[in-house]
Amino acid sequence: MPTRTARSGWLRWLALDGSPHRPAVTAATLVASALTIASGAIHLHLYTAGYRAIPTIGSLFIVQGVAAIVVSLVASALRRVWTALLGAGLMVGTVAGFLISVNDGLFGFQDTFRGTNQISAFVVELAASALFLVAAAVAVAGGFRPASPVTPLGVDPGGRSE
Repeated sequence: MPTRTARSGWLRWLALDGSPHRPAVTAATLVASALTIASGAIHLHLYTAGYRAIPTIGSLFIVQGVAAIVVSLVASALRRVWTALLGAGLMVGTVAGFLISVNDGLFGFQDTFRGTNQISAFVVELAASALFLVAAAVAVAGGFRPASPVTPLGVDPGGRSE
């Protein structure tokens, strides 16, 4: 059974124990992160489904898939304005690359706006971008400061118990 210290550590990590803005920032960040992981998964799936054979584009799909997962995990764990902006930037950049590829072609490849994966990725990336931007805006407007440097187990980096 977790101790009271461990429980309060988890509450602090989830940001449910303070500012009225913390739950909104946490919820927006966690949902945006989940959507960003979905975008990465779609790109990794498309890579294995045939995009790996497309010069440059195949490599970019691997980079996007891995970057999406890493940025999502960092944004979820840290919940800072800069991580939300990083997540939004990655998703906006991915959408921009897709739209350029559909409209003009990119690195000699022209994509289409047809297909379940293309539409799903587009919608997921727009939603993730919006939620990351909402998280950043609420955090800045609400004067959000992350909880004290306490890990989910209730121990701060200095080794003191909460």
